Amino acid sequence: MYILGLNCYLHDSSACLLRDNEIVAAAEEERFSRKKHTGDFPYNAIKFCLEEGKINFADIDYVTFYWRPWKGFLNRAWSLVKYFPKSLSAFQRDIDTVSSEESNVKKFFDILKLRRTIIESFALKADEIRWKLCYVEHHLAHAASTFFVSPFKSSAILTVDANGEWTTTLFGEGKDNKVKVLKEISYPHSLGVLYSTFTDFLGFKTNSDEYKVMGLAPYGQPRYMDKFKKIIQLKPQGEFVLDMNYFKHGYDTRSSFYTDKMIELFGQPRKPAEKITQHHADIASSLQETLEEALLHLVDYLYSICATENLCIAGGVGLNSVANGRILRESKFKQIFIQPAAHDAGGALGSALYLYHHLLNNNDRRPLQNAYLGPSFESEQILGEIKRQGIPYEYYEDITPVAARLLSEGKIVGWFQSRMEYGPRALGNRSILADPRRKEMKDILNAKVKHREGFRPFAPSVLEEDCEEFFSCASVSPYMLLVYDVKPEKRHLIPAVTHVDGTARVQSVNKQVNPLYWKLIDEFKRLTSCSVILNTSFNVMGEPIVCTPGEAINCFRTTGIDCLVMGNYLIRQK
Repeated sequence: MYILGLNCYLHDSSACLLRDNEIVAAAEEERFSRKKHTGDFPYNAIKFCLEEGKINFADIDYVTFYWRPWKGFLNRAWSLVKYFPKSLSAFQRDIDTVSSEESNVKKFFDILKLRRTIIESFALKADEIRWKLCYVEHHLAHAASTFFVSPFKSSAILTVDANGEWTTTLFGEGKDNKVKVLKEISYPHSLGVLYSTFTDFLGFKTNSDEYKVMGLAPYGQPRYMDKFKKIIQLKPQGEFVLDMNYFKHGYDTRSSFYTDKMIELFGQPRKPAEKITQHHADIASSLQETLEEALLHLVDYLYSICATENLCIAGGVGLNSVANGRILRESKFKQIFIQPAAHDAGGALGSALYLYHHLLNNNDRRPLQNAYLGPSFESEQILGEIKRQGIPYEYYEDITPVAARLLSEGKIVGWFQSRMEYGPRALGNRSILADPRRKEMKDILNAKVKHREGFRPFAPSVLEEDCEEFFSCASVSPYMLLVYDVKPEKRHLIPAVTHVDGTARVQSVNKQVNPLYWKLIDEFKRLTSCSVILNTSFNVMGEPIVCTPGEAINCFRTTGIDCLVMGNYLIRQK
């Protein structure tokens, strides 16, 4: 049985192909179209999935989508009625911009005509349209995306994001091949919207730059907790409410989400090009602390109603690795699983898994082995691109000792290997690597390579077996979704990956999961006695992570990367 899972028209479009319970391929559309966080129909991602599976649409049994359009549309209409007459301008804008890509009305009809779009985009013939289209509720897709690939037979499930059709938070329980909804919190009360509102308030882009706010938070102090307690209140039984006098997302999702009353409380919002002040850092710190307290409130309640010590997390807020680390340390749950595409891109995977396990009643679950589900390129393809661009190169039968030596000498290395990662984190196949022992490396990478804000931290990749030597880790962290304290006695050894608050977003590297990347770090350890390297995504600010050899070379040529390793080939910067 083949199931093609899709996500599009909102943001982070993606496609995923299941062969029974096996994930054959999964990728975000942005990696092919080069439009970051695109919501476009994922033509290229679908094409890749079919090619990777060596099938065509005639072999597909089901196509799934991570949204139920009529439910979303009716709830949108109810919201406009509820907030009338405040919503009048938003309603008028929906009508006036009905043909615009940003129109809520257009998105609704795009989702409704998805079947026709697939048929027309791929010029399908009658014998290629035997598949059925299944719409899956947004938060159920999130829940399925994490539980059905987790190592747990049973688990509590928490999904948190800005909003689905109407749900913003789902408390659930997974057992065998079923997901049970225990409780839901509905729009407009949303932790995801709370975080996005202040992402916008601090001059960053919503649904894109929330991780920047998370990185800025340690530079501040939570001085404004009293003010945040005015705009969000935690209630019994895992409930929370936003004071909607400060927000306008219930009736206006096109301009800023905050009202003038929010400006009275926190002062003037920061403009995108404006200097970041201590005031801004303190707002970010207070926001992060508020989110963490709210999430601990949710998981404490979830633990009280679930007879398990396992927890699965999904939804955009599930990418907040600082909060995840705190949940693991402070909640009563002993084990936590978060799949690498916890945000909306994971909806393609989740909708397919929900159909296969829950709706079709298949119980042959398979835990996720790794996040390397995207395209790969053969040695001949890599060499062909190098020669096409006329670049001098070196070939090594074993590239890892060479790359490790370059890293130990202070070189910045682009590392392009095997299959691309699914999700927003580079996990050692589309990465830029550097020596974490050099304190200056953080500023060099931010300024000359990534071209991004200087406060942004970098993550460490560490041999899984050495993780506890450097970090106060309660669990392995293969997908870079948990923040741990760097042990005080080790901070001076790896300053480039130790954030200002003494923490790090850790990736633990398993020898069986990614043997080449593990060997590289092990070679670096042999040379330096340090089993940690700095790992950041192979891109510059505002660009998606590179997918192809050509994109890797272009990024290499236009940045301060010293060396590029693709497969067994080494290219040095002139």
